[in-house]
Amino acid sequence: MIEIFRYLIGPGLLLTLVSLAIAAIGVWVTLSAWIWPRRARLRKEEEERQQRIEEQVKMTNESMKEVGKKVGAMQAYIDGLAKADPPVFDPFLAGTKLMAEYKWDEAISEFQKAMKEAQAKQLVALFNLIAICYYTSGRLSLALENYEKSLGLARQFTDKQGEANALGNIGLIYEAQGDLDQALEYQEEALKIDKEIGYRQGEASDLGNIGLIYQDRGDLDQALKYQKEALKIDKEIGFRQGEASALGNIGLIYSARGRSASGGQAKGDLDQALNIFQDILKIHRDIGDRQGEANDFGNIGLIYRAKGDLDQALKYHQEALKIDKEIGFREGEASDLGNIGVIYQIKGDLDQALKYYQDALKIDREIGFRKEEANQLGNIGLIYSARGRSASGGQDKGDLEQALKYHQEALEINRQIGRREGEASDLGNIGLIYRAKGDLDQALKYQKEALKIDREIGFKEGEATDLGNIGLIYKAKGDLDQALKYQKEALKIDKEIGFKEGEANQLGNIGLIYKDKGDLDQALNIFQDILKIHREIGHREGEANDLGNIGLIYQAKGDLDQALKYMNDALKIFEEIGMPEQIGIAKGNIERISQQMKK
Repeated sequence: MIEIFRYLIGPGLLLTLVSLAIAAIGVWVTLSAWIWPRRARLRKEEEERQQRIEEQVKMTNESMKEVGKKVGAMQAYIDGLAKADPPVFDPFLAGTKLMAEYKWDEAISEFQKAMKEAQAKQLVALFNLIAICYYTSGRLSLALENYEKSLGLARQFTDKQGEANALGNIGLIYEAQGDLDQALEYQEEALKIDKEIGYRQGEASDLGNIGLIYQDRGDLDQALKYQKEALKIDKEIGFRQGEASALGNIGLIYSARGRSASGGQAKGDLDQALNIFQDILKIHRDIGDRQGEANDFGNIGLIYRAKGDLDQALKYHQEALKIDKEIGFREGEASDLGNIGVIYQIKGDLDQALKYYQDALKIDREIGFRKEEANQLGNIGLIYSARGRSASGGQDKGDLEQALKYHQEALEINRQIGRREGEASDLGNIGLIYRAKGDLDQALKYQKEALKIDREIGFKEGEATDLGNIGLIYKAKGDLDQALKYQKEALKIDKEIGFKEGEANQLGNIGLIYKDKGDLDQALNIFQDILKIHREIGHREGEANDLGNIGLIYQAKGDLDQALKYMNDALKIFEEIGMPEQIGIAKGNIERISQQMKK
């Protein structure tokens, strides 16, 4: 038999154990009363924080979508800001909303407020946004200073995406300033980093920017290669906005090739560009991008202008203007007004052109877009210059003085924002005014300054224009040999870069020199060659001018029947394309030839 040991608990011990149990239950109840509400409160706080962050991200996305419409090629970088605490997030969001309203300085103030509480990568992003405000409002040196700060911090905090973003945007500033070698160096560095970190959208953007640099250099084949690489990546990652942008750049390359090529190639490239922009238009309509739609209409208008179809060009620019007004995209509205002004200027309606340029200038000043402000000032100067050359007496002097004033304003802005290509253009235009005023020494001084800058920044098309203008000054001085030397230098460059329109202009100037030298046969041969070029590239105004010049040469040779025939052909084209000033000149020449035939 197994004996079972039993332990008996006395009354005193039992009472103690019961007391301890009751105390433990009391402690547990007390702890639970403190822990569970705290856990619930923490859980609620975390839920509220997550909800706040979700709302912040949503608000950021909506705001940055509007900002993206205003800043063009500049890549905004906002890493860490959308999820920041209110002391950083609130002024950041306020700043982005001010950017969307073109209130650049007020936006900068908000970003500077956010900086007081920001840390690490947030500072990289805030310097980036401040730089964008300066760049978009045309203050390139301040933009560069802030991008360099963003770049330095990105490297300090090992923020590779922020580093690539800053490098690419610095490249865009150097491109805007005309320093294409520096621009290419920065874009290639950005591309290298984006490839290393696998940021494919950034890689596509870098490739596109490199393509734009090659386009500026005149190397259209290399430009096309990079844009096609960018397009391939955007298609692979399904980034339709980037796809549309790359297609647009490809369209612009075909358009540029069409303007500089000859014959069937010119027509083929312009038709190719037109097809591309019509495809992009479908993409922008599919994704509901009305601003993109307006841009497409504007680009299609530019192609029709290059084709010489000014009525179609006008129609598309007016469509673009209508959309930009509806969506409140003021930068686009100003661009559309400027393009419409160009068409009226080509048509010879200088009053209407001036009205559109002034409307564009007003908007550019209101939104602080200084680069385009300078462009419109230059365009207005060209109108007054054209009026001054065609008018007589006091109006002649007054219009030329007005032209000089506007070009000097444009020059001052381009110097302030460091835009050297614009500075060279303004100097050249001022030189043209002094030539029209008869001050040939001043004219020569300004043209040589323009030439120096265009050579320094490697802008070959500008260099050829400057050389041609210097040749015209020597022609006006009566130094025909020196004039011929400069025109031939200009012609050589235009042939090297394949700029057919420039080639035709330089040949025309050479033809006029031979005419002044009395070598009418040589002059006639040259103008017949130019006529062929203008017909091949579909440049109807140039064709009409060539016919008129050939008519004048036959008049000088005494062959009045041929002179009258060519002058009538010129008049017919001027009437078809609607150029009142040129119509008047042609009719005057016909009248003089007719009077001569009666003698």
